[in-house]
Amino acid sequence: MALRRPVISVLILATLTAVVTACGGSGSDDASVDAARSSAYAALSSSSAAAAATSSATKPPLPTAAELDAQIKAALDPNLPDSERTALIEDGEAFKDAIPDMYKALQDNPRAVYGVKDPVFDNHDGTLTATLSLDKDGTGTNVRTTVVHFVSKDGRWKISRTDLCGILRSADYKTAACG
Repeated sequence: MALRRPVISVLILATLTAVVTACGGSGSDDASVDAARSSAYAALSSSSAAAAATSSATKPPLPTAAELDAQIKAALDPNLPDSERTALIEDGEAFKDAIPDMYKALQDNPRAVYGVKDPVFDNHDGTLTATLSLDKDGTGTNVRTTVVHFVSKDGRWKISRTDLCGILRSADYKTAACG
């Protein structure tokens, strides 16, 4: 919005200049009016393009539920290097010491079934909202669902630290990273 104000000002100024020129004493100068319009439209187009480029450069593309699900499952894959795992979590370095405990939790609950479900909502504030389901024993009798947010950071969508802590608590898991 802040980028649009100067562009709108340029358009208004160009229009007023064209009107004053067209209504001025010695006749209208169509070439001047056309030049002013062209200049204003060029300014608007370049500002719009710059705003779009800035917006898309800072926010990665909207992922699907399947892509977010794969990301969460990758974070729990024991074959993934810890640096890549923590890169999938907002403030992931805080969870580095908890990784062995997360593996233990997975080993203690080998039948657990979890996943991100559609729909995925773009909140237009650098976050996404999706639903995560967790069936701790895999029987389908005690399925818990929770809203989970992903934060755009470092060119990728990362699971929100706050929401990850909520998920861990709902699975009866405690870690110092969550306080």
